Amino acid sequence: MESAKKQSKESVEQELTSGIRILMEKNRLTACLDCGKCSAVCPMVRVYGEYVHNRGTRSIVERLSFDPEGLADETLWYCLACKECTFFCPSGVDFQNFMMGFRELMISHGHKEYAHFCSQCGAYLMPKRQLEVLKTTMNGTADLLYECPNCKKNRHGAVLFKLSSKGRSFTLQT
Repeated sequence: MESAKKQSKESVEQELTSGIRILMEKNRLTACLDCGKCSAVCPMVRVYGEYVHNRGTRSIVERLSFDPEGLADETLWYCLACKECTFFCPSGVDFQNFMMGFRELMISHGHKEYAHFCSQCGAYLMPKRQLEVLKTTMNGTADLLYECPNCKKNRHGAVLFKLSSKGRSFTLQT
């Protein structure tokens, strides 16, 4: 029984590692020239208040290429997925799409400890660390961070429908 569980866990880890390799190839992570433009434009310093090399784009590429064992590390979830590194990359590395796919893959394999989900439908929203930083800057409006856009739209749509069905007319001002 123990060996079956161990074998199953190993096959899941192999599947995850294989999925990450496919994502890396698809998004051209192996084409990185190590020029440093991604690190230079990354807004993580402004958001988190410090530069930590192992949270940066290039470090993540290196770690996943040469040491895929440390997948349960929170530093892999610090990226803001803002697309700055992707925009400035001379090699066409699409790090933003890689990170989004990487997070989806991690979540689908049970690695949810660093992820924040919609309080209504359970959809993935953002890394927990990013949520913590955003909550401190939102001055009383942090509740907006707990629902995905679809749930917000549905909730507000229902309110507008109730208003319109009660005979109230409203017009949008431009």
